[in-house]
Amino acid sequence: MLTALLFLISCGKPSSLFPAKNDLSFQWEVRSFDEALFGGDSLDMKTLERDFSPFLQSYPLPNYWKQERENQLLLNHYSNVQNLIDKNSVAFELNEISGRAKELLKLPRPDILYFYIDRFDLEDPCLYYAGRTEEEPTYAFVGLHNFLGEGYPGYEGIPAYQRALLRGSQIPVAYANAVLKSLRFENPQDATLLTKMIYHGKIAVATEALTGYKLESYEVLGYTAEQWAFLEENEANIWEVFVRNQLLFSTDMMVHQRLVEPAPFSKLRTSMDVEIPGRVARYIGYKLVQSYAENHRDLSLQSLIRIRDAQKFLRDAQYKP
Repeated sequence: MLTALLFLISCGKPSSLFPAKNDLSFQWEVRSFDEALFGGDSLDMKTLERDFSPFLQSYPLPNYWKQERENQLLLNHYSNVQNLIDKNSVAFELNEISGRAKELLKLPRPDILYFYIDRFDLEDPCLYYAGRTEEEPTYAFVGLHNFLGEGYPGYEGIPAYQRALLRGSQIPVAYANAVLKSLRFENPQDATLLTKMIYHGKIAVATEALTGYKLESYEVLGYTAEQWAFLEENEANIWEVFVRNQLLFSTDMMVHQRLVEPAPFSKLRTSMDVEIPGRVARYIGYKLVQSYAENHRDLSLQSLIRIRDAQKFLRDAQYKP
């Protein structure tokens, strides 16, 4: 069993469909809001106003930040971030991701990367704001408190299936996802499950490209190695259930929730449901988009993302698990 597991994991390493060719590194400023807020003996509002204006737009009054400095939850986050996360390594990796996004997707590279600490944000642990014009700056934000490991005591109360994603290895994935969301390539005119699957498949395939194919596929899709091995071993059976039960063109929001949204397991209404990891529709969507890209090597990543016809993906992907 162990040999089979290791084989499946090694086969999960993505192929380089969209490699970046140019030098990725560029100059940007890296600013740590957490150190400016919590690291000094007293509150330095002048520094905050000068170097961290985006954080003060909603809360400009000193009293608010004085209270934040006394918040024990945030102080615990700050202490653990200092001990557990190498900011220089993270900044280097995100710099390369931004360079690939510029080359492969023509997205502006951030002028400033901000590290910060706040309450948990499971939806948007990283943010990317592109300037509306070439003159306006582009910003990136990374909430390091969201990546302290599933065993971190501060995550008590968060369901186990969500805590599993709160690990440091997910920082580049979350950042790449934030960059890709800025492209807004959803297709709201098509409410089928297939369209959602293709959307999330594009996110995963593009995230592999932006992270330089350095991560295992299971990490890119937010699974454990064991969960990925199960999905790979049962891919054909899972696909057969999707087809047999006519799920691909379902517009039922309950079906979407059962198969797309984060959950302890996916509800395909089969005997192996409790073993199928959550978000299984995203896994199949990734496989569809990956198959399409492999069979259309002339397409750029930018062109692949722009294809809005989900049925075209299904028809031309030649997906055969």
